[in-house]
Amino acid sequence: MLQTILLAVLLCFVSVQAQNPTPCIAPSQFHARASLYDHQADFVNRYIYIYDAANRRRVLFEEMDVGMPGQKFYVYMEFANENVMYQIDIKSRECTKSIPRPWRPIGIPGNATFEGEMTLGGPGESFVVQEWSDKIPYRHNAMFYIQFSLVNCYPIKMVEVSDNNVTNSVTTTWYDLVEGIPNPNDFIVPKECQTAKWEKVMKLTHK
Repeated sequence: MLQTILLAVLLCFVSVQAQNPTPCIAPSQFHARASLYDHQADFVNRYIYIYDAANRRRVLFEEMDVGMPGQKFYVYMEFANENVMYQIDIKSRECTKSIPRPWRPIGIPGNATFEGEMTLGGPGESFVVQEWSDKIPYRHNAMFYIQFSLVNCYPIKMVEVSDNNVTNSVTTTWYDLVEGIPNPNDFIVPKECQTAKWEKVMKLTHK
């Protein structure tokens, strides 16, 4: 009788483990395009997104929208190892700097919760993605949900929710992704930033 109970418990454990796959390992370096949608501000920003987890740095080149005359557009350069982030006005070349948020790699934390698996697309043109969730470190009542492709673990979409309020969230979507760093010069800080002034807070989405 005891052996039967132990076997049943073991089978249940194996079943649970089968339903919770091992997190995949995302590329440590990639070049992509990305859109950031600020739900609260109801505004979308689009970027060339260059990511280098090996050196804990990333660069975002904001794509200019000719349909928005007078709007400023920026390049954001984040260097976690140096604890500095630069913001460069694309037109005026004015540069400011600030202390970035604690570095959080694009990946699946070891203690993340598996939310599910789904197929994007339809018959003849589709791929499988997995969704995971976890709390955002150093931020009170903040969660994120992130999707990765099943085969190559490419990031697809991430939703960051603040204060347990869905309307106070930012959705990042990546596309046209290529592994590696095609142009290492993208990480060279421009000379205009040598005398940059410090700012307290810097956001990647316009208000």
